[in-house]
Amino acid sequence: MLTRETDWRQGDLLTHETAAKLTTLNRAVDQSRRVVVITHDCDLPNDSETSVEVIVADVVSAPDAQFSYAKNPRKLHLRYGGTGGQTVAVELRHAERCIVSKDEFKKHATRDDHALLPIDGKRTLKQWLAARYGRPAFPNAFESRLRKEVGRKKSVERQIGKILAPNAKHLVGLFFDLGEQRSAEVPEGEPYALSISVVYDATEGGPQARQSAEIIANELRTLFEQAYGKPDTATDIALDACEAIADTSITLADLRRVDQWRLEYISLNDRDHGNFLPVGETPA
Repeated sequence: MLTRETDWRQGDLLTHETAAKLTTLNRAVDQSRRVVVITHDCDLPNDSETSVEVIVADVVSAPDAQFSYAKNPRKLHLRYGGTGGQTVAVELRHAERCIVSKDEFKKHATRDDHALLPIDGKRTLKQWLAARYGRPAFPNAFESRLRKEVGRKKSVERQIGKILAPNAKHLVGLFFDLGEQRSAEVPEGEPYALSISVVYDATEGGPQARQSAEIIANELRTLFEQAYGKPDTATDIALDACEAIADTSITLADLRRVDQWRLEYISLNDRDHGNFLPVGETPA
């Protein structure tokens, strides 16, 4: 069993040689795949936990912005730093989760000390794992109204994805505020009053991130007006506000009031790389 003195941590990579010795993995491990530990740090040495959970991840040439920062609920790209400036990028999918007994893990597994996950990468991994079960659910009536088709017979929610995709790099998330209607099934003819916050990474992205978020906010305002009309006449969704906001300006009180929007129907098709999928309840 793993002891309290173990050096293993969530996000660690196994070496190629030792990963290939784990017989309980559901797919072969070769040079194009890496095995990532996803069991929580505290559970790794806990005697009541008899197994270690891992994901068999595909090696990719470089992280895709649309699958970074835990934006997609089913797929995540992480970059590991290495010695001599070498890096390795991997693609994690929930479908590739595997359970390895601690006895087998202790017998065969060796940590790859040449591939280190940065602190922000580990924070993103934690959010992505939590988002699978912690994604917010919006009222059915609200989601139904977002499926309204407008222009070229594409739904509003699909067009939201198209608007977000080109500027996904610096975007932390899209947050919806429904106020007191947050859990209400509003009757037909009565609009949902919606405010949208387009949150961007002010620290890493700077002015470029702000500009991208402002472009998104303007395009969203245009889309909602085309689909539902102006706020004072809308009967389905009244977009009262849509603003670009720096992540440094978001408070805990704000996060308790809003929910991060995700395009769940698109995420069912992992082959579609053209859609931005912000998920989870808090930014990484």
